[in-house]
Amino acid sequence: MFRGKILLIDRYDSMNTLISGYLTASGFEVMSLGGADKLTDHHLSTVHLILLDIDTAGDSLSAVLSRINAAGVPAIVLTSQNDSIGRLTALEMGAADAMSRPLDMAELTARVRAAQSKTLLSSPFANRPPVSFGGLTADITTYRATLDGEPVNAAPRQIALLYLFISSPDRVFTREELSRQLGSDSICADKTVNVHVSQLKKALGRYSGNIVTVRGVGYKFSGEEPDRPQP
Repeated sequence: MFRGKILLIDRYDSMNTLISGYLTASGFEVMSLGGADKLTDHHLSTVHLILLDIDTAGDSLSAVLSRINAAGVPAIVLTSQNDSIGRLTALEMGAADAMSRPLDMAELTARVRAAQSKTLLSSPFANRPPVSFGGLTADITTYRATLDGEPVNAAPRQIALLYLFISSPDRVFTREELSRQLGSDSICADKTVNVHVSQLKKALGRYSGNIVTVRGVGYKFSGEEPDRPQP
């Protein structure tokens, strides 16, 4: 199950191996860089999130985060255990989140998903790669989606919702969050989101049941692959 591309910038090979292994097992595609000076525009246009070690960034932290923020990519800064000043500094410089070592990998994965979902649609990204789940693929740069290779008949905002759902399976989104991502008027947020979700479900064939209503909260996309209909 693909959940997005992550770029890990950390000079410590052992940490790269540990984090990459865990996130890969959780469904992410992980690339590693040994230095912040190796960050290119291609990286910034093709990844969903960046994990940045504060020591690896060094004195370039502000400049690196400025580039990352300008590209609309969320960044989580990793610091040493007692570096509370570093964590605060990173957040003030625009990092989406900051975590200290030793890392709890389950918590890191949860924070990655949360940071992704907050900025995935609202940020001024350039070329975000498509995301897939089983036979579904959603491309936010072209606002197109396919089901088993065939186009999904859905409006752009519904494709945007699908992209968000596929990128964060099993995460519960409030209607307010979804409305904010879609840029809807807050006065009619619930109604607008409900209509778009309903129409999207009708377009998803066997995957319609993957969009689950969480009563009183919002919606989530189930990470379980549905059974294919028998011929």
